[in-house]
Amino acid sequence: MSKYSIGLDFGTNSCRSLIVDIADGKELASYVFSYPSGKDGVIIDNSDPNLARQNPADYLAGIESL
Repeated sequence: MSKYSIGLDFGTNSCRSLIVDIADGKELASYVFSYPSGKDGVIIDNSDPNLARQNPADYLAGIESL
């Protein structure tokens, strides 16, 4: 009997879900959701160009799509 695990990976401009076979570590399926807001999904703080953040709504939309 095989056992599987589901993983979520939140990246800079997308999030990915995947299904992995625990017995051998092989990825069986994956899905990528690209964030809809900001340049490449990142919001740049105009007051400080060294600060950037992901729009929280993108995380929620990504989870709902997965």
